[in-house]
Amino acid sequence: MTAPAPALQAERTVLAWRRTLPAVCLCLAALVRAALVHPHVAHVGAVAGVCVAAASVVAGAVARHRRYRRRAEDPRPLGLLIPAAVSLGVLATAGAALAALT
Repeated sequence: MTAPAPALQAERTVLAWRRTLPAVCLCLAALVRAALVHPHVAHVGAVAGVCVAAASVVAGAVARHRRYRRRAEDPRPLGLLIPAAVSLGVLATAGAALAALT
């Protein structure tokens, strides 16, 4: 069995970032709706966390798309800043959502 072409990996990564963005936006919409229906201080933190995650996913998607357009076979990762920001946003959202449940 032969290994896939390096350009295919970069294309799959770009597509994965594009699929992640609508999911994050859907979570943002659900949290904003929850904050409007059941106001709670923790919802502000949850919405802020999802906003950080959404902005980070947009930055990651744009960076991967630009790199893919310039040179498709470039396998370099994005670095640690964007995945760390996405993780921070998700953790802040989860923490605030758990605080809202109690």
